[in-house]
Order: sequence, then C-alpha cells, then structure tokens
Amino acid sequence: MRKIKLILADDHPLIREGFKSLLGKNEAFEIVGEADTGKELIAMVPITTPDIILVDITMPQMTGFEAIELLRKTYSHLKFMVLTMHEEREYVLKALKSGANGYVLKTIERPELERAIHIVYNGGRYFSPFVMNILAESVVKENSGGHSEITPREKEVLELVANGQSTKQIADKLNISIRTVESHRINMLKKFDVNNTAELIKRAIELKVLG
Repeated sequence: MRKIKLILADDHPLIREGFKSLLGKNEAFEIVGEADTGKELIAMVPITTPDIILVDITMPQMTGFEAIELLRKTYSHLKFMVLTMHEEREYVLKALKSGANGYVLKTIERPELERAIHIVYNGGRYFSPFVMNILAESVVKENSGGHSEITPREKEVLELVANGQSTKQIADKLNISIRTVESHRINMLKKFDVNNTAELIKRAIELKVLG
C-alpha cells in the first residue's frame, strides 16, 4: 500500500520531533521533510513531492497562511492541515480563506490526528470540534444579517432605548436592575459590533431588528 507522504512545517524542533515520533509509529505515513521556515517549506515541496503538509501558522520569513496560498497556486493537488495552538476565530477563518483542508490543535491525540490525515488525504476536510463550533457561529452570524441573534429581553431593552427611555426608566419598567439593563446594552453592542448606543440603534434599524 502506498504511504501518505507528509511534510512537518514548524519552527520549533521539539514540536516537529514530537509529531515525527507520533506519526512514525503508523506504517501508513512517511515523513518526507521537515521545515522550520515558510521559505524552506516552499523550496522543499518540489523535491519531496508530499501529499499533505502539516503546517504551523506562525513561522519565520513567511507565515503558514502565506505558504499555503503560495503553494496552492502551483500545486493544486496538495493538501494542507494547520497544526497550531491558536484557537481564535480570526485564525480559523483565515485558514479556510487561505485554502487549508484541516485545522487541528497541537494538543490533538494520535488516533484523532491519524484519522484527520486519512480524511484529508481522501479528499475530505477535518476540523477539531472547537473549530466546528466557531464555523457554526459564523454561519449563524451571516444568516442573521451579520450579527448574533439578540434575546427577547435584549430586544425589549433595545426598543425602550430607541424610544428615549433612560437606563433607570427601563429598569423600573421591566422590573430589573440598572446593572442588568447595562449588561444587556453592552451585550448588544458586541453582537452588532458597534461602539455606542446611537450606532446600535442605527444598525438595528438597518437590519430590521427595530421597525
């Protein structure tokens, strides 16, 4: 059976050594190269002809994202799995945009990593559970017009704010504390990605959350 040829691209030798040892226990895989910079990875690909590149995000000279984008232009058959410690949403979305076929954390256990490699090799995509949650949240946000859905109570507060009610008046009307009103307002600022109450009301009208 043909082995799946892998390159490990990470600027930390101990990390590379750890995954090399981990994956070396499986006869289905062959580590054909190791790179500690983005530029070294680019130069290595035509020589080693890998099937999958396991690449970190932060590397000297060229980031993992930049390397993926550049290699994709020449080697359309190549597959890429981001192997990182970064859990932030911005990194996940950037990895997808760059063309990554998978995104997993360095804390991944060997059985899951082996399964992920096989899935990607066979034309699928593999994302750790936490990544799937981030992607699901992004879909919800897009389908709600670019903002997270507000709760019924938040909408009540928003309508009263739009009608010129003060924080104390809203608290009295809804029989909640002033702190709770402020908490709802702050949550809505985050959900609508705005900086103040005026922008919040304007955005809510644009998105037809308010009539």
